[in-house]
Amino acid sequence: MMGAMMAAQKGPANKNKPQLVTAAYAIFVVGGLAVFHFVANGEFSAILTMAQMIQCLAFVLLAIKSFTQGSVSGISARSLALEALSFSARLSSTTWLNGYLPVDASGDFIYQAVDICSLLLVLFLLHRTLVTHRHTYEEQADSLPVLPAIAGCFLLAMLLHADMNARPLFDMLWMAGLLFSVVSALPQLW
Repeated sequence: MMGAMMAAQKGPANKNKPQLVTAAYAIFVVGGLAVFHFVANGEFSAILTMAQMIQCLAFVLLAIKSFTQGSVSGISARSLALEALSFSARLSSTTWLNGYLPVDASGDFIYQAVDICSLLLVLFLLHRTLVTHRHTYEEQADSLPVLPAIAGCFLLAMLLHADMNARPLFDMLWMAGLLFSVVSALPQLW
């Protein structure tokens, strides 16, 4: 997929975009159905894994947009940074504790693998936004102060975390990750 995006960037700007988008949707639909039917055996808890797969698809589509346009115009680096923080906080809990994972077989490896893939995509987009295509980044429009939001998320996570891991630090980190994900759309909308 990444090789196809690199080839699309070298050719005409939007010539390969429909094929890339169609391919991304097809891969995720087939992958989602395969995980639901063959890995999770149709159990309802697989909905958590499906949600993570859809979120990963969103970042793939954002990467396709960035590659085909050769620009990061309209992408908020602060929003991407909050998403990276969200994935990091949640993965600190879900990579070795089972409290917040789907109870079906998709929670054994696939859930974490999709989260790691999403984190890598977000970091790649963040690098593209702040380093390689900084000249197209609209920094003046990306001005929402995120530090108060981060502090508020940590404070709420300390007060409102659950105890599904039975480890307060990792329960708090998982809740903070969830809250970071909730507020990550704010810089994009600002």
